[in-house]
Amino acid sequence: MHFIGIDLEGVLVPEIWQTLAKKINIKELELTTKDIPNYQNLMKNRIKVLKRENIKAKELFEIAKNINPYKGAEKFLSEIRKNHQVIILSDTFFNLSRPIFKKLNFPTVFCHHLEVDKDGMISGVNRCATDHKKKVIRFMNNLSSNTIAIGDSYNDLAMLKEANLGILFKSTKEIISKNPNFFNCETYKVLLDTINKNHKEWSNRYVK
Repeated sequence: MHFIGIDLEGVLVPEIWQTLAKKINIKELELTTKDIPNYQNLMKNRIKVLKRENIKAKELFEIAKNINPYKGAEKFLSEIRKNHQVIILSDTFFNLSRPIFKKLNFPTVFCHHLEVDKDGMISGVNRCATDHKKKVIRFMNNLSSNTIAIGDSYNDLAMLKEANLGILFKSTKEIISKNPNFFNCETYKVLLDTINKNHKEWSNRYVK
């Protein structure tokens, strides 16, 4: 069995919070896990800023509707789904990113949910699980799967380490230099070629 866990933001679509930040002109919201590796601290900061600026969830959801996948992302995802079991493992939020999933032809997704209070303000995060990316890859490893994990940021490193093949895609120079054991690339063509090569090598080794 060939199983791929792939991050969403920075790999298939632009960083959603950076896009939101530019639309509402609040620079503090541009920070991502590349800037603040601790995800819980990052989200606490985002919610604090939204409350301070009185930005309601509805406004963010409307902006998210206009976020499009990277050029070539939909085609790439379609190609790997032909021969692999694929799941999006993301720290995004289902109620925020639903329009984006539609543009990617509704892939299987495991992510969080934003809590919205009676006043329409984002009040918290309902996490699908702690360390869900790593845990999913580990579970598939236990089923004797050939696992591949693809990500770009600090919050992806645990699942990349857990996978048989970890791939950094369009990551930062700092992350790449600190994690030389991971393959890294910048284009979907190279990414697809790498996946297909790994698939062939694993099949030749284990499939009789």
